[in-house]
Amino acid sequence: MPVQLMVTPVPDVPALWRLSGETNGYLIVRGAESLLIDCPAGIWAPLLEAAGLPLPRTILHTQVQDEHCGEWAAFPTAQVLVAKASLTVAQRTQKYFEECATVWPPSRAWETLGEEKFGIGGCTTERPPAQPLQVIGTLQSGHKFQWQDVTFEIFALPASGKRSIGLAWRDKHVIFSGDLLLAGGYLVNAYDLERNYGMPLGYVQLQRNLRQVAAMNPRLLLPTTGPIITEPIADIDRLKKRIAWATRPPALRRHEPAALINYLPARVFGRFREVLPGLYQNTNYGNVIVFVTANGAGLLIDPGPCIWPTWEEGAAGMQEDLDLLEREAGLTRIERALITHFHGDHVQFCDLLRQRYGTEILATPDVATLLAHPETYHYPCCVDWYGYPYKCLTVDRVIVYEQPLTWQDTTITPVHAPGHCYAHAAFLLDWHHRRTACTGDVLQYGAGPISVGMPILYNDTAWPDRGLLVTLARLAAYQPEVVLCGHSQSFLDPDGAILADWQLAAGTSLALAHAMAPDGDLLRMMTPPGFDIMRQQLMADTRLR
Repeated sequence: MPVQLMVTPVPDVPALWRLSGETNGYLIVRGAESLLIDCPAGIWAPLLEAAGLPLPRTILHTQVQDEHCGEWAAFPTAQVLVAKASLTVAQRTQKYFEECATVWPPSRAWETLGEEKFGIGGCTTERPPAQPLQVIGTLQSGHKFQWQDVTFEIFALPASGKRSIGLAWRDKHVIFSGDLLLAGGYLVNAYDLERNYGMPLGYVQLQRNLRQVAAMNPRLLLPTTGPIITEPIADIDRLKKRIAWATRPPALRRHEPAALINYLPARVFGRFREVLPGLYQNTNYGNVIVFVTANGAGLLIDPGPCIWPTWEEGAAGMQEDLDLLEREAGLTRIERALITHFHGDHVQFCDLLRQRYGTEILATPDVATLLAHPETYHYPCCVDWYGYPYKCLTVDRVIVYEQPLTWQDTTITPVHAPGHCYAHAAFLLDWHHRRTACTGDVLQYGAGPISVGMPILYNDTAWPDRGLLVTLARLAAYQPEVVLCGHSQSFLDPDGAILADWQLAAGTSLALAHAMAPDGDLLRMMTPPGFDIMRQQLMADTRLR
């Protein structure tokens, strides 16, 4: 049920009122006029009238997100000011939606790690108001805003949302701090700290912003979520300690050289390395794994070699790789291709395999659905973002998690493998009497330190039950001797020591992440708005729940 909205005075700040529900707004009253800072969704004018408070004529926003922008319904004639960088979001302009509809540039440069103006890898991470706001001006960092006798200093506060600002009311020694932190020194959420693809930039910005606000030495912080923060310096220090791990996750095997991973002597040719007899893995940070039987039959995992010149040049490179496998590995045909997950760099040349060999493409129900209907789901790096000559991909056969399938004389078991993204499979099989696991991107390891950072939340991963520990437990139970990871990485683990260290590292990081949530509810803290409904839609026809 919705939280009941309340109007309460802010202690020791005369004529300042907190409007609190799921989120907060703050009303400053001067005679018959008022100014509102942020506007909780679900607020309505009679609530203020019943409290004897004037309706706001001016509204300022520390951040422009749907849950903080209720004025389009409650106070439609109010004059609204937002951060300059949030203008098109607040107005829901055509330009905003055009800039949300992105495709990976032809240069295929990855320096931004998928970061885009309004999202990550084709997935919009902004939450614009449900209706356009009546914006009459903008607020710029480094400037001041004057309303009657009140002066606000405006400063950038990107940790609260990358376009967010803070408002310092120096006369009262208070700061309107957006979603910088919660009382007690906790995170408001983790998904608004996701700036790019798998790097902790948001936490770096948060550390910087916390130091910045502490240096201003406020008496109170007035957040847009949760209770008023009455011990700002202490709570800032608590949060700084709680998030320190996120930029430098605890690591095991810090100084171990690759030689200690017990690689077998391997033959290398072109862009391939022979891991075991008849088992070949791409070496150029691509995703192609090929099993070849003595009679030349081939099974391929993830036909995405990550060759990023033009499409034609990439396809030519894939054809050359297949020519090489035919010469060097005795390959005569690829009968089946299995897909670990729906990201475009793992399915790039499915059609090429079909055309060359008549290959049958197989995927689990959730992965198959996302490949066929990427436009329906709010995830990054779907097929339609890559700029391929196709927007979606239909598999030839849907396979079921935990239900073994047979190829030649080999039994393959697809298992659910969340951690990189939730719609993700791993494939377990016995190859040349060695238990082998193909993990896709849920594991990417070849040697050196083992550490586990925050999951990529917009991939619909969240601790604890939608995260890496689930997959590690499944892999450990299988006891694979050979682990073939995503992006050209692999390791031998005959005694299970490496997977055991991965479990230990993941458990340590999970405990540290747990401490950042005020109620310990990591699933809530890591779930972007709208994802619960999307999960239900995606999983309705699968065995996942």
